[in-house]
Amino acid sequence: MAEVKKPRAKTTAKTAQKATDLVEMAAIPAAETVEAVAEAKPAPLSATIAAPAEAGALFSSVRNQGDVLRKAMSEAVATSAKGALEVNEKIIEAMNTQRDAALDLWRSAISPSPLPEAFKAQSQATRQAYETASAQWKDIAETTALWFTRSLEPLQSALHRSGR
Repeated sequence: MAEVKKPRAKTTAKTAQKATDLVEMAAIPAAETVEAVAEAKPAPLSATIAAPAEAGALFSSVRNQGDVLRKAMSEAVATSAKGALEVNEKIIEAMNTQRDAALDLWRSAISPSPLPEAFKAQSQATRQAYETASAQWKDIAETTALWFTRSLEPLQSALHRSGR
């Protein structure tokens, strides 16, 4: 393939002048900041050191909030584990039920019977398997939504309590 050559930008005196202007423009805020820092007076020592009583109250408040959040997190993890086990149990149950329905469907399909009765038995077994599967997966979806809602409740209540 042939490469397309890009035209090179020609450096002119005007372009060089813009570059120096940009450098100077960038240096102005830095110079102003240095001047402002040089002119600034240090804060009095009494204003920078908090009273020991205030620091103790602040520390105990932070510790209490940390304890509340830690407890809420452990509750959320425990609730989440229970929810995961419940959803897992329902999925395994659904898989077993669907496996049994599939086996029943195949048994009805290969059993020696007249053709119209075989079609009727197969369509009835298929409908029943579909209804059972859809009901189970709806239950699993509802259980999963409940699992996530319950898992977040301790954290939400802890955050609302600490925000007050």
